[in-house]
Amino acid sequence: MAQPKPQPQSLEEKIEESLLAGQSRRQIIDRLKNEEDPQKLLFHANNISNPAVRGKYVYLNLLLAFFLLFVTSKKLLTIVQFGAIDLFFFLSLVPVVINFYLLREILRFRRIGYHFLLVLAPLSLLLPENRLYPELPMILAMTVLSGFLFFRMFPPGELIKTLEK
Repeated sequence: MAQPKPQPQSLEEKIEESLLAGQSRRQIIDRLKNEEDPQKLLFHANNISNPAVRGKYVYLNLLLAFFLLFVTSKKLLTIVQFGAIDLFFFLSLVPVVINFYLLREILRFRRIGYHFLLVLAPLSLLLPENRLYPELPMILAMTVLSGFLFFRMFPPGELIKTLEK
């Protein structure tokens, strides 16, 4: 029986493995810049959190994910209760889809999830239905948590702006 060929490692897996081994983002970029697409490498190197740091914030991350899931589920339940499948129904699903994307990125500890949530959570307060209890305290908590986690796991000084030193 033939052995299955091992799957090549994805760029994200290579970066996570290197971060776990203690390499800096700059060292990872210098090592992989000739093998990978430069823009993709730069994006992923900045987007992936250090696995060693994740353990410190896993409970706060889960709390943030719970708040986001609760707000999203409540919005989805409200949309489905109307029952009419029309243009308004599909337009109402846009924030739900965005929230599920953000939830996925937050559960994977990705920078882009925290960044977008830090911007979109306060913007959601423009809608009057989000200024009521229990959404208002949850949105404020999501803003604070996403900001805290964003700046703790991705300090601005560690951000790599160019491939060149």
